[in-house]
Amino acid sequence: MRLKVFGFILITKNQFIIFETIFFSFFFLLTIFFFSYSFPDYVDNPIILFHAKYLKYITLIFSFLIVIEAQYYLNKLIGKQLKIIEKQKKKIERQNKNITQSIKYASRIQDALLPSKDKLANNLDYFIFYKPRDIVSGDYYWFAEKNNKLILVAADCTGHGVPGAFMSILGISSLNEIISETDDDIHANEILNILRDRVTASLKKKKGDIISSAGMDMALIIIDKEKKTVQFSGANNPLIVIRKTNNEQSTINVDRVQKMISGLYELNYIKPDRMPIGFYPVIKPFKSQQFEFQKNDALYIFSDGFVDQMGGEQGRKLMNKRLKDVLLHIQDKSMHEQKEFLETFLEKWMNGTQQTDDILIFGIKI
Repeated sequence: MRLKVFGFILITKNQFIIFETIFFSFFFLLTIFFFSYSFPDYVDNPIILFHAKYLKYITLIFSFLIVIEAQYYLNKLIGKQLKIIEKQKKKIERQNKNITQSIKYASRIQDALLPSKDKLANNLDYFIFYKPRDIVSGDYYWFAEKNNKLILVAADCTGHGVPGAFMSILGISSLNEIISETDDDIHANEILNILRDRVTASLKKKKGDIISSAGMDMALIIIDKEKKTVQFSGANNPLIVIRKTNNEQSTINVDRVQKMISGLYELNYIKPDRMPIGFYPVIKPFKSQQFEFQKNDALYIFSDGFVDQMGGEQGRKLMNKRLKDVLLHIQDKSMHEQKEFLETFLEKWMNGTQQTDDILIFGIKI
């Protein structure tokens, strides 16, 4: 940006500062010289004596005038810069408003893609604790009914916000296609295997590309009410099953399960396969685990947003252990009350801390 000095001289800000510094230094040094120098007594020329008496004040006045001039033009320059900044600020605010409106519209599209909860209400007692970190979410829930079986999903896509939302749309549409195209009896692990193939094919990238890290973690269960079985397959996301320990047959016998007993309840933490739905160094088929359910069994599938939330007195992660303790503590409550308790517990845990990730917990009581 250039300054117009005296109405016709165009110079840059740096040039102006250099010139003003030189002029001020010159007149200020002259002022110091005239104030400190004394003419000899034999000098009686009236012109010289006049200059000796008044010139020091003239140079001092010029020094002050240069400072005032510099302040004037610099203030003028700052005013122009502030106008430009204000104009840019309004432009950015307008762009942010347009972007936010677009994201809000995308959120409505994402919500429309999620399955209607009314369909699930007719089949199960459940709750869905769904709390996106941003306007749109990388976590999503999904369910469908096929061959008198309920298929339920809790998924966590790579990232959150807009990137995660794009991945969630890919996951939801792929699941809808898989279920609609399958006529035969399908297993939980088969759904994950087919979904992984479709996700990687859709991304169409090779190893080493940035997009190769994209994918999703998922817990998928199939509830067969006729056979009274639950089938589980997980991609990095586990399944928690809590039931009353009222008889010897209450124990769930599956592979990769951790048990925890508290009072009248036994918590079964069924581990997932340690690989995502997406690109991975070693691709193996997903495994499926099945067990017979009992009446009033509580099943929980979830993303890592809840357990990874920072908070508490020491500002640490909530962790799986606390989630297990909380779930055991609320087993005497209805599913609606459990959701309210989890929401209140999380709010107290965060205590003003910013939400770190999307949060999803899908709770079902059979």
